[in-house]
Amino acid sequence: MSPVDASVLAAVLAAVQERRPGPAPDGWTPNVQGAVGQVLGMRDADGTQLALKIYPGASDTRPAAEVLGLRLAASVLPVPRVMLHGALADRSAGYLLMTRLPGVRWADVRSALDPRSATALTSQAGGLLRRLHSVRGERFGGLLGPRYGTAWERVTALRDALLPAYVRSGGPSLLAGRVAHLVQSRRAAVESCPAPVLCHHDFISGNILLADGPAPTIAGVVDLEGAAWDDPMSDLAQTLVHVAFHAPADVEALLEAYGPSTHLERLRLDLFTVLHRVRERSWVALDRPQGWQGSAARLDALIAAVV
Repeated sequence: MSPVDASVLAAVLAAVQERRPGPAPDGWTPNVQGAVGQVLGMRDADGTQLALKIYPGASDTRPAAEVLGLRLAASVLPVPRVMLHGALADRSAGYLLMTRLPGVRWADVRSALDPRSATALTSQAGGLLRRLHSVRGERFGGLLGPRYGTAWERVTALRDALLPAYVRSGGPSLLAGRVAHLVQSRRAAVESCPAPVLCHHDFISGNILLADGPAPTIAGVVDLEGAAWDDPMSDLAQTLVHVAFHAPADVEALLEAYGPSTHLERLRLDLFTVLHRVRERSWVALDRPQGWQGSAARLDALIAAVV
């Protein structure tokens, strides 16, 4: 995303320091800024390392949703602790001050890991995702956004949002129709989801921090602005799509560590895997990173192979 305007950054820093005297920028920034907010390092008067996340445009619910996601996940995952959050008076930005977890992003060191270490990390990730899904909710949907009474209502809303965007992005309309048929054919499986759970919805190597040491281990999880109450297989499918792209041989390690075991869970996992690839294909065609045409064609082929 584009850097936050200098005047907005200055206003956020002033607001934070007015509410909590002491923290000041310390020059740290992440290697990659996220798509939702800009992050910069802060240090408290006592030396505590902090991170300040700024969300341009505070009229949406992303800052409050991330705060709630962090607080809900804190009982089961190593996540940043919320120190302060709010919005500028003119609603030009929201902000979140939180503790800064040690470690490096898994994505930044992936190429340096030996295959055995990478597989071990994938297994750890599967176990942590399972722990996150032990936090149960009551209704499907965003933590603060629209809610759905049933898993089927949630999935049909997802279908109705994803497939038109897929066709607009250049995806074959015939393939979109086949995906719609797949969704309908899996209704019984979708309705077998007993209750929504807390889902990260971006549980990938870019949001997982590793501790220093001879045997890399997961030290923290960040970026919960997309967290929602959802079918756990939806969350697992998104991580599976990521692992399948970067390390296909580790997909089984992820599944073994997470442990979906029933036939209905597998049917839901397969369905959500297709839907996540539909979403990714639309994003690729919109954002157009280097080699995007090849990526779009590959995703179309993966979707076609299932539906």
